[in-house]
Amino acid sequence: MKKSLWLKRAVVPAVLLLCLAATGCGVKVWPSPNAGEDKFGFESVNGTRSGNCLTVAVKVSGAYQNVDNLSLQFQAEGDGPGEGCPTCPFFPAVRQNYTPGTDAMKTEGPVFTFSGCGLDPEKNYRWRVVGRNVYDALGVVISEVYTSPN
Repeated sequence: MKKSLWLKRAVVPAVLLLCLAATGCGVKVWPSPNAGEDKFGFESVNGTRSGNCLTVAVKVSGAYQNVDNLSLQFQAEGDGPGEGCPTCPFFPAVRQNYTPGTDAMKTEGPVFTFSGCGLDPEKNYRWRVVGRNVYDALGVVISEVYTSPN
């Protein structure tokens, strides 16, 4: 009888502890995006200026469903603060973010359309689009810099 009692008090908890410890073994890693399947790029970027607004249409290639947001970045040409010359490095003074599924952005498959307003109708602007992926590890996609005449 004493042997059975010792078995219950020592071996059963030891086996339970061993089972608990074994469940923590093995390599555990966070899921990571598959760059080949989850990346996107810009197939085309077109802008049309109308008064104080610039309407931009971006056609995305690849995993367009992974677009987290698109940022429209502006820099006015001129001599004032935050303005630059046509050949100077591009430093955007204004950034406007647009998120798919909101009223500010129209989405038709891989084509995203949005308008940035508040531009001075008397000035030319340089602009670009920056796309952020839902997977931060895949980085951002940056368009070339375009010029929008007034």
